[in-house]
Amino acid sequence: MGMILTSAFAMMGVFFMVGMYVAGAIGLLSLLLMYFFSDAPLWNILGNKAWETSNNFILIAVPLFILMGEIMLRSGIGDRMYNAIARWMNRLPGGLLHTNIASCSIFAACAGSSAATAATISRVALPTFQKKNYDERMVLGSLAAGGTLGILIPPSIGIILWGVLMEESIGRLYLAGFIPGFMLAFLMMLMIAGLALAFPSIAPKEAVSSWKDRFVGLLALIPIFAIIFMVLGTIYMGIATPTEAAAFGVTGALVLALISNSGPPIMFWFLEKANRNGGLPFLPQRTRARMLELGERYPAIAGQLRESMSYNMEMIKAATLAAARTSGMIFLIVISAFVMSFAFVRLGISQNLSAIVISWNMTTVQLVITLVVFYLLLGTFMEPTAMLLCTVPILGPILHAADIDLVWFGIISIIIGEAAIISPPEGINLYILHGVRQDVNAETAMAEGVEAPKSTILDVWIGVLPFMAVMVLMIGLLIVFPEIATWLPDTVMGKRG
Repeated sequence: MGMILTSAFAMMGVFFMVGMYVAGAIGLLSLLLMYFFSDAPLWNILGNKAWETSNNFILIAVPLFILMGEIMLRSGIGDRMYNAIARWMNRLPGGLLHTNIASCSIFAACAGSSAATAATISRVALPTFQKKNYDERMVLGSLAAGGTLGILIPPSIGIILWGVLMEESIGRLYLAGFIPGFMLAFLMMLMIAGLALAFPSIAPKEAVSSWKDRFVGLLALIPIFAIIFMVLGTIYMGIATPTEAAAFGVTGALVLALISNSGPPIMFWFLEKANRNGGLPFLPQRTRARMLELGERYPAIAGQLRESMSYNMEMIKAATLAAARTSGMIFLIVISAFVMSFAFVRLGISQNLSAIVISWNMTTVQLVITLVVFYLLLGTFMEPTAMLLCTVPILGPILHAADIDLVWFGIISIIIGEAAIISPPEGINLYILHGVRQDVNAETAMAEGVEAPKSTILDVWIGVLPFMAVMVLMIGLLIVFPEIATWLPDTVMGKRG
């Protein structure tokens, strides 16, 4: 058994050091271990595991949520949402920095994706901050950290993957993510306010919006809350499963995107046509007269309908292709992870690792702290989804043997994944923010006829450090007070025996 363990970890280390793709690394590792150390029918097992994984009904929610996030990313809804929230946050110490966190928290609740959240909000926010005297590193740090909330606040793709791999209730995990998710957002905003009071130069005071502007701006949040209700409301009302709710979300996001991208002139064109052709006879004469007036006031420009349809088709095509690429990558890793899990169980690796860990006689808290430190180190050079899927086949039996609440530790692992997304040097959100910043700088420079300023990713690395400290604090609070994650699911769904 010692030889099998040594071979497994040696091969895994070599595969990752040479830069092999995650799915290829863990898949090849599993095949080599089974080939040399087991007499099981290898190819039959591989085919069966691939089919079982792909045939999992709950996993269908993953590409649907990804598609929903991609449509929201391209719909323009995020722009209006950001401006509406800014009217409420600009009076707080830190000003628009709070808007970054709040916008990411709300958008995360309908996008389910960290990358989509970070890309959408940063694209809207960075041009606004360029016109103001904010500390750029804090701006970038708040956007990168706020984007990580996309994998914690439900609906979350990371939570679905954890639930499938650990065979836990997705509904219970979603409920467990609410309080920690919004609590983490609150702690980030509290930290921003504290730094703004201590160092006023990082965030200038903003002009306070009128109450009328604030309440009018809330109309822009209606589409966002409609999507949230379609997804989470249908799940907790017992109307839909997570997969069906994801389909509702995609449909709602698509309808809202089409309405958002078509514009009032197109709507008035249809109304005016219907009215002139004798349509809509059920409407009162006064209403039809008003429609005629609006149609004449906002006439449709020639070719605008065709242009709008063309734009929407391109938007749907781009969103579908992006969702297919991301889903393909995730599913390939998931299949490889299930194959590795089978190989480890078949060869007794999981059981032996569990026995070794149990023999250390650590308390639950000591074991969790050890795993947290391990994950934080691993996350500095591995993408969180890959990190989760690679380690769960090893980690699962250890957690079961130590009788650790998998819902509670699942939320901890998701927050660790958030930290991995923004941990230098390989955090994916760091590169998203740096890329968006370069694009915005180039567009601004071109518009002004000047040379774009040179920037490095070091600014993003420094900017996220205070927010990583807040995440570590949140993990510590969850370890000391597990009820932060377990109280809501236990209250709503009842305690498990």
